[in-house]
Amino acid sequence: MECSVRGCNQGKNQMTLHDPVAVYDAATNVEAHLVRTLLVEEGIEAQVVEDLSTGGLWMFGLLPGIHKPQVWVARDAVERAQPVLAAYERQEAERQAGHRQAAPTGEPIKVTCEDCGRAAMFPAEHQGTVQECPHCGAYVDVGEIEPFWGEEAASEDS
Repeated sequence: MECSVRGCNQGKNQMTLHDPVAVYDAATNVEAHLVRTLLVEEGIEAQVVEDLSTGGLWMFGLLPGIHKPQVWVARDAVERAQPVLAAYERQEAERQAGHRQAAPTGEPIKVTCEDCGRAAMFPAEHQGTVQECPHCGAYVDVGEIEPFWGEEAASEDS
């Protein structure tokens, strides 16, 4: 009997997997779809079960870890999927390590709030981000924000 991750033979366009197995617990729905795309590009049929539940909601936002988006493949494709998943996790770990190392260090950044006019200091690692003014709660730009690729190209063409 062929069953999809979400049920048996629901909808014409829904991919069906024989004997489905969850092979990856993603942090977000977006990550789950990214991993699925990597598997499909390697010729491995995969399906995503998104976290669309409200079970993790409470008055202060989302509770992490209640439900996880998952990527599923057929049981006979698990061995072919493992190297793809391992490569993804290795690249993601390298990207995260590079991001932590690339964080700027140095002098705190002084920002003057446009709403209240008061000065505030932010750590150097907040360079290029938007933060809340500690005095009035308005949003302030901390340091120089790097332009998007399109803005940079437009300024070079002018």
